[in-house]
Amino acid sequence: MSEEKNYWRIIDFAAQVGKHYNTVDSWFKKLEEKRIHYIQRTTETDEKVYDQTDLMIAQHIVTYREKKWSLDSIFDDLPNHCELRPFPNDEVKNESHVIDMKAITTELSNIYEQIAITRFNQMRDELTHELKKEILRSIPQPPSRQERITDWITMQRIQSHLESEAIDLWMEKPDSDRIKKAWFGLRKEEDLNKRDQFIKKYVASHLHDRLQKEFYNDGDDH
Repeated sequence: MSEEKNYWRIIDFAAQVGKHYNTVDSWFKKLEEKRIHYIQRTTETDEKVYDQTDLMIAQHIVTYREKKWSLDSIFDDLPNHCELRPFPNDEVKNESHVIDMKAITTELSNIYEQIAITRFNQMRDELTHELKKEILRSIPQPPSRQERITDWITMQRIQSHLESEAIDLWMEKPDSDRIKKAWFGLRKEEDLNKRDQFIKKYVASHLHDRLQKEFYNDGDDH
């Protein structure tokens, strides 16, 4: 009996790898740009899907990134370690078709600047069904609900870590900075208002950099 093959969308695939989906997606985009490895697509929606072959490649990249290898070095060395998926035979045809599409889109843009909106709408209606479909496909899709949830969870986790760091730093401060006198100077207690302000200021000053590092830490080696 043949073994059932697993396929994953980018969110689930990134979970298998143990990295953020933005990072994993950037790896495989670069592999395709360098024509090293091709990612399979669904017939119906042309959505990228990943299988065990892709997972082996991603795990190899993670291992060598932990060894401080650059992405370019890892990509160049991949053929010596992993099975790579070749590009379809019609890839060259598709590339020339994309070039034609860009030329047509540029021409339409120039026409739009020279003629009235009503005339442009008439010409747009005369485009072939295939051209319309290609233009729509080129428009970036908005983040899915799952992607938004994943990003929200990531942000909450980072904010919680920053708050913990801030509390640790606050506790390292001398008593003169943390303690205030209460009950007409008869009792000493922690200055909670001052502590809260310290934590908020620490989180606000570090949150942007931590989010950048989390979402794009492996997207570029420059």
